[in-house]
Amino acid sequence: MISQERLKEIARHWAVTETLRRGYACEPRLTAFPGGWVVWSPRQAGGPVPEPGSGETVIIDRDTGALTVVPGLPPQVAMSRYTGPGPAAQAAYPAMPLPTPPPGAVGTMPPPMPPLPPTTSVADPLSLTPGPPPPNAVVTSSPFGPPRLPADEQARRANALAAQLARLGGPATPALPQVVATLEVVGRTFQALGHTADTEPVHHPAVMRALAAIPPAGRTRGAHRHPDLIVVSKALFELGGAEHTDTAWAARQLAGATLRLHLLREGTASDNPAPAAACHTCGTVLVSLGLPGELPRDLVRPEPPQRNAVGRAALRSITAEAVAATIAVPGVRHRLPALPFLIDLLEPYAPFHPVLQSQPGAAQRVESFTLDEWTREQTADTLGDLAERLGAPLFPIGGEAGGLHSIIAVDERHRVFAVDHAGAWYLGPTLDDAVQTLLIGRSTPRVRATGTW
Repeated sequence: MISQERLKEIARHWAVTETLRRGYACEPRLTAFPGGWVVWSPRQAGGPVPEPGSGETVIIDRDTGALTVVPGLPPQVAMSRYTGPGPAAQAAYPAMPLPTPPPGAVGTMPPPMPPLPPTTSVADPLSLTPGPPPPNAVVTSSPFGPPRLPADEQARRANALAAQLARLGGPATPALPQVVATLEVVGRTFQALGHTADTEPVHHPAVMRALAAIPPAGRTRGAHRHPDLIVVSKALFELGGAEHTDTAWAARQLAGATLRLHLLREGTASDNPAPAAACHTCGTVLVSLGLPGELPRDLVRPEPPQRNAVGRAALRSITAEAVAATIAVPGVRHRLPALPFLIDLLEPYAPFHPVLQSQPGAAQRVESFTLDEWTREQTADTLGDLAERLGAPLFPIGGEAGGLHSIIAVDERHRVFAVDHAGAWYLGPTLDDAVQTLLIGRSTPRVRATGTW
């Protein structure tokens, strides 16, 4: 029998997810039926009628606590079709076509469940400290946090990632996220990682010439440390030494070559990495050296979209839920901190703040980024390793696209950093300063092994 506290937890998480989806605060309701409970929320008074099938309806099994998530059916219909947890239950809820509800069900919500009896421990929705799972609860991933892995599987993946990076010539303590570049040319295979050491990478003269053709203000941060340029330099050194310097010679050597990029992040299986993208600068250099592809284009930042009119209380609740769910997922070696100012810091950007751009900046190229406390990936070990260098704990608050694949994080002193496959970078003393740096392309110093920049 599922516990009362677990019922409250499920209903609370469903409510904040629906608040994001609908754009107004959704108050959860639980209605009991013989198979369990259905979670729903009344329609906003005077608000628009939701489209049929929009949103989600959640069924909680009475015996096991298992969740069945189906398209947004009326609660009465969802209850009448429920056959129990498992594949059979999912099959009973086809997304299309929608079933015909029984007479009187359309536009009629079932009555709310009577108040749940008090429990000895009630989770505070604004608390930043996640409590232990309630008794008899099935531990599932929060809709806000990254997926939880069993401790043994998490350790296995961490060891496999470390072994793979070591085979590729990574440092003794390999840093994540990382990108693996694999270049196949004239029957030979070359591989490289991003360069995260304090030393500067050594590139082939032809690569250096192609890089120099791009003005500094148009170069992506740390592009010369990216593995796609490093692997091409490695191949050109092997194929002809350093005496050839022009790009036409390099293009002849790389004729027919194929380049693949794969992203390795904390918690991912090393045998199933996600594909990665080249940054604007690397893409430009690779095409100029004869590799297949089109020259990347600039993207002028459009006007930011207007935010939905979600109340401040709802935004704070969403932010608190997302932060708590992220903190609840530990790494193998570290845990994320509960920084007391996170709700106030992130609320102006909640639920997320995307910026689409790719163009030359003041000192370096500006690329797309998102401020988003709804972190979907594990970061505790990645940021914990950097925190040891900085002497201050870090919490993830977003990321960068455009081939940077970075994690944006804030430390307990409000300083903001970016961690990518070329190292860690200091963005500014506050989040407002960091946002301006990302928007206008101010210079971002690299964090050295000593934790200074």
